[in-house]
Amino acid sequence: MKKSVLNEQDYYRKVFGGWLGKNIGGTLGGHDEGRTELLNLTFYPEIPDKPTANDDLDLQLVWLHVLEQYGARITSKELGQEWVEHVFFPFDEYGYSLTNLRYGLQAPVSGWFNNPFTDCMGSPIRSEIWAMVAPGAPGVAAYYAYQDAIVDHAGGEGVYGEMFFAAIESAAFLESDRDRLIQIGLAFIPEQCRIANAVKDILDCKTMGKSWIEARELIVSKYGNYNFTDAPQNVAFTILGWIYGDNFEDCILKAANCGYDTDCTAATLGAILGIIGGAESIPDRWVKPIGHSVVVSPQIKGFSVPADLDELTRRTLQVSNEVIAIWNIPVMIDSQCSTYVEEDNIRVPGAWIGDYNPRGLLEQNVRVNRYLLPEGAALNQGLEVTIDYGPEGPTVGMTERKKLIITLSNQSEEPWEGKLALEVPSSWSSEEAPNYQLQPYEKLVWETVVETGSDRQPFYELSFHIERFHDNSLWNSHTVRFILLSAGHWRLWGPDSTEHTEVVIPGNQISFSKLLGTEEPGTYKAKTMLVNPRKRNVRLIIGTPFPVKVHLNGEIVLEDHEMRDFIPGYHRSYMHRLFEMELPQGEHVLEIEAQKGKDPLELFVLPVAFTKTKTPGGNYYFTDILFGSVE
Repeated sequence: MKKSVLNEQDYYRKVFGGWLGKNIGGTLGGHDEGRTELLNLTFYPEIPDKPTANDDLDLQLVWLHVLEQYGARITSKELGQEWVEHVFFPFDEYGYSLTNLRYGLQAPVSGWFNNPFTDCMGSPIRSEIWAMVAPGAPGVAAYYAYQDAIVDHAGGEGVYGEMFFAAIESAAFLESDRDRLIQIGLAFIPEQCRIANAVKDILDCKTMGKSWIEARELIVSKYGNYNFTDAPQNVAFTILGWIYGDNFEDCILKAANCGYDTDCTAATLGAILGIIGGAESIPDRWVKPIGHSVVVSPQIKGFSVPADLDELTRRTLQVSNEVIAIWNIPVMIDSQCSTYVEEDNIRVPGAWIGDYNPRGLLEQNVRVNRYLLPEGAALNQGLEVTIDYGPEGPTVGMTERKKLIITLSNQSEEPWEGKLALEVPSSWSSEEAPNYQLQPYEKLVWETVVETGSDRQPFYELSFHIERFHDNSLWNSHTVRFILLSAGHWRLWGPDSTEHTEVVIPGNQISFSKLLGTEEPGTYKAKTMLVNPRKRNVRLIIGTPFPVKVHLNGEIVLEDHEMRDFIPGYHRSYMHRLFEMELPQGEHVLEIEAQKGKDPLELFVLPVAFTKTKTPGGNYYFTDILFGSVE
């Protein structure tokens, strides 16, 4: 395949322009983030002297560190490891995913399980790094975006949003036509996902001659969500600013003035425009107030942060060399030749550059974890092991039977044979594992059941052992370690009921209507034993829109008679829906009453840290607090 040429200086100015546009848009929109009305911004709402720290950029600095540390073959596994090491954000999907990762879960299960924010903007906002290290290769950029997004958005629209933007931004290094770029982005996400439909509706509004305000109203009416971070509405607002704006300034202002996740929409659009036009295309009046510095949130720590955009750009370009080589991207970076686009590399239909299309990844089951052997392998050329936890996810209650589906696939050119064994905690019981013989590309599916004991731990480590024989003798062995979490045990009462129902809850959300089989209005009750292993400050969030009353050890600790919109985030619950206290070590009887109206009753119970902690990074989830049976 003939290669396109990207002049080295053009590459530098486009990457620099992307990072600069990201900083400008994030600083413009940061002040009004979360406002859902139509805004009237004409410039920075507060004149800054440096960029505003923003997770939109923060997390991409972590991903740059990941690329520097692990190289171009990174997957969701390495990205998940870096979350735990360097990211101390409690925000929405970040908080839930980090909780799962701290338990020991891996992506995609870490991003799917017990996570009510999979459709949100946490991943679409961090797409630029993948485009910048894979210029002119939107399929490769979308692959990295997928690996990134499933860590905290698996199974949700957030995955599509990051793949969409990453593909656009990668293609923008060689293609400047706006409409074609949008079609390239759409080629990498499901045709009927909400993001794709919202983007197409914006394009139709423009074609029909509707104003940008009319287009915004359509998006709000069809896709508007009370959670301002919901991705479809915000991705659409980004595209709205792009197609209705006349220049850089007009574009980012229109995107931000749509409201909702304003820092994200303006920052992503600023980055896209900066990549297309380079740093010189961005007006000085937007650059001078913030300069070229890099400002990082205090919850991001533990690695070397670039001092300014020049260092950030140069480090980005440095890691791109390996990415381009590993993926055989048909783009040559040259210091002498002018930028030249090989049109045969930009194919329509299909609309991606090169031959790689990661759309097939979206068909993978998000409740399944995948392991490649030998351990540490980057390519699937040995033995692949998958573990399917089932619809309830990686949790199990006391004295409960749990079904697991373990699949072995021989992806090598040689037969594998030997013995299997599943090691479980000492008080558990399990079935005997079969021996195996696998010819090249053969598969073995083992459906097995484990039964737990009566001991309670926050999580349990299980080990799946694979012995490989050669000439009827043990040659070597491999072990896949995985985690099952303790489920919560609750007693539930429906309206006018004196009899309770014992339930096992796989996460933090209690769905009364589903569990009790009734939608009747009235007083619903839940009771559990909250087990706290040590004295500490605890914020206990009782999340529901309905009026609630909470007793702890027989005393009222929370009572609110009002209906309230509720977002189950660790960091942004209404004060009327939480209480804070120094919680003694030991067992505490927790009783919750909720006055259900006509809507389904969903209840989140979240024990998290106070906002202020010894070091930055409060409101994290207490993974060692249990919800146990009431005697």
